[in-house]
Amino acid sequence: MKKTLFYLSIILTVFITSCGVPQEEYDKLKAENDKLKSELEECQNGAEKIIASIEKAYAEKNYSLAKENIAKLYDKHPESHKNAEFKNLLVKIEKEELIEKKKKEAEEKEKIRLENLNNTGIWRVGHYVDEFGEPTKTGYITNREYIKGQFSNTATQDSKLNVNFLITNSSNISIQLYEYAGNNPVKAYSSTSYRVLIQDNDGKRLDLRATNYSERLSFDKTASKQVHNALMKGGTIKFKIIEIDTPTTEYEFTIPKADWYENAYLKLKES
Repeated sequence: MKKTLFYLSIILTVFITSCGVPQEEYDKLKAENDKLKSELEECQNGAEKIIASIEKAYAEKNYSLAKENIAKLYDKHPESHKNAEFKNLLVKIEKEELIEKKKKEAEEKEKIRLENLNNTGIWRVGHYVDEFGEPTKTGYITNREYIKGQFSNTATQDSKLNVNFLITNSSNISIQLYEYAGNNPVKAYSSTSYRVLIQDNDGKRLDLRATNYSERLSFDKTASKQVHNALMKGGTIKFKIIEIDTPTTEYEFTIPKADWYENAYLKLKES
């Protein structure tokens, strides 16, 4: 049909530009040309054809084509009774697209995790020892090297800080702080409470409490699980710790890449 329309357009043009074209012939060719244009338009953009294209595309989960044709139907046939139905379908498509996207992301994440089963990133799994220095069956996760940060108090500003995590399970997480990047963690001779602010890789912020009873800041079960969930996301995690009774004492550090904590945790459970 397109070729026929093309040739008729050429003929019509020749007739128009020639001298002495009979009006009757001109009108006849013009009418035929207009008719073919109308038929082509109906063939390509008729309401029924567009509706069929939408339904076929949706059935095949070709959501982009379905959305494109929904817009075309509304534009070319605003009077169609199907527009209201397809408006609801559009909302449904967007929800299904989101589900598909999350599913693909989860599948890709699992694929990467399986390819890196032995990769624990900055983390390692160890075991506590008994009175004789022998390894026990109780394992823990810690960082391979100190996490670097800084601390401030009334005596110093932005001095070097080393940080060590001790994670026995998702309900038992502690942090050791080493001021001046030394070898002895901050100790408490009576319980000392701290406010712990955390920003995870998704930008979610936590405002938790931890207590130092001896040489580590320990979270309770609920707070430990929140810290655990933040670590499970991997990526960059920021910490700011403030001593509640002495708010001028602050500790700040960032885990630049907490990735593969999930693998370390799986190994811990298997140990």
